[in-house]
Amino acid sequence: MIEQLHERPHEEMPHLKAVVFVRPTRENVRTLGKQLKQRTYGEYHVFFSNVCPEGLLQELAAEDDDELVVQVQEYYADATAVDRNTFALELGESNSALMNPGQWSRSVGMAVDRCVEGITSVLLSLKRRPFIRHQRSSEAARRLAADVARVVYEQEAGLFDFPRADGAAHLLVLDRFDDAVTPLLSQWTYQAMVHEIFGISSTNRVDLRHVKALSKELRELVLSAREDAFFAENMYANYGDLGASVKALVDEFQQQTKMSKKIESIDDMARFVESYPEFRAKSGNVSKHVALMSELSSVISQRRLMAASQVEQEVVCGTDRAGAFTQVVDALRNPQLLEEERLKLVLLFALRYENEQSQIADLTEILMQQGVSRSRIGLVRTILKHGGEAARTGDLFGNRSFLGRASKVVGSLKGVENVYTQHQPLLSSTIQSAAKGSLKNEDYPFVGPSPNGAAAAKPTELIVFIIGGICYEETKVCEQFNALKTGVTVVLGGSTVLNARAFVDDLRKLQEAGG
Repeated sequence: MIEQLHERPHEEMPHLKAVVFVRPTRENVRTLGKQLKQRTYGEYHVFFSNVCPEGLLQELAAEDDDELVVQVQEYYADATAVDRNTFALELGESNSALMNPGQWSRSVGMAVDRCVEGITSVLLSLKRRPFIRHQRSSEAARRLAADVARVVYEQEAGLFDFPRADGAAHLLVLDRFDDAVTPLLSQWTYQAMVHEIFGISSTNRVDLRHVKALSKELRELVLSAREDAFFAENMYANYGDLGASVKALVDEFQQQTKMSKKIESIDDMARFVESYPEFRAKSGNVSKHVALMSELSSVISQRRLMAASQVEQEVVCGTDRAGAFTQVVDALRNPQLLEEERLKLVLLFALRYENEQSQIADLTEILMQQGVSRSRIGLVRTILKHGGEAARTGDLFGNRSFLGRASKVVGSLKGVENVYTQHQPLLSSTIQSAAKGSLKNEDYPFVGPSPNGAAAAKPTELIVFIIGGICYEETKVCEQFNALKTGVTVVLGGSTVLNARAFVDDLRKLQEAGG
């Protein structure tokens, strides 16, 4: 029997033992104390997901008059494991406030504390006492790094007394606004695409209940690389390769069952699955991916996402400003593009060419003529304030150095294999520099102890935490880096997992709060 701690109390069951796993919060301890008073179960084995303060332990003991608590343990799991090397905290409504430390209040302070608790829980579960550094240009990153350092090196120094070899682990705290481009772009790899279009919950669920044509068992899907071999193999596959992979599985089933029905498109695959229930029964997870691929294809076609994405990539990766401006204007005047796609294009152009104020004004004027609200158009100003050139540390567009500019020109001359996936998140170059020990101390200063010598400056493990949230495109970058086996392992975490809709919503809340 599994139940939530805060569910309405039921009758006493003294013959049962209760195993309780909760976060060590005052609310949880008080609720557990009420159960102890009511003697709901005969024994309680309590496991906290993080360090439990002494005061809460005393409060729990005071409620346990009948000594029903047999044991209390700390099991460090105070973050959601998104993938093998990725974690998130799912801060929800508090996420946007985290991104503006100038407006931090008592309620936001609780969200900051939640980040500290989540990060320290991950460090304890990994048994790491890392060197800690942060992005120089971000006050939010500085304050969070300082708070984590205080816990690791002062308040709970005994708990973090793990042996440290040369290199050791580094914790790098970054700000989402150092790369506001990645969460705004359309995505074309499987996991990222599903999250962008439908959303993936913290429990890896995809809600398709709005698609009435789907059978009941396909309206809520679970995408887990641990339990789904097809997803594990294809989660980073691009849209075209994914369609081919799904078709290969259907073809294999046809061959095994001697069915000769001709299949040439995604729609054909979907109709095939619906027509042959035995396919669903035999293929297990495959039928879910056929259904998901079919719905993705439908949305991509209806919203003209490929056309919008091509312009997005030209804006952020190209070198022809005039050409990019013309393409954005044409896209804005395309009545088939949704307002959110048009707004994203203007936000991306503003980030890429923020000094071209007259062209940005022309684009916002077009949006205004189309009936886009002033508040949404005002997001251009908000994103430049928090994510513009002056607020960034990293070289987001590769234009601060001669080498970066030359690489861009060479890349544009050579062309790319896939015009929809040209962009690489800033995190890619950041982790490569960190792994080599070449991140500049003035740009990413240490908090607390710092490594001595060149060898110590190169981590064997890099734990990156992004305030404001991470993107699945960034998890792909980290997994690809880890696959190279360079001797450095990257673990990525964030306050939430973003898609474009969530990021724009956070911008709106930031704007409304006066940020």
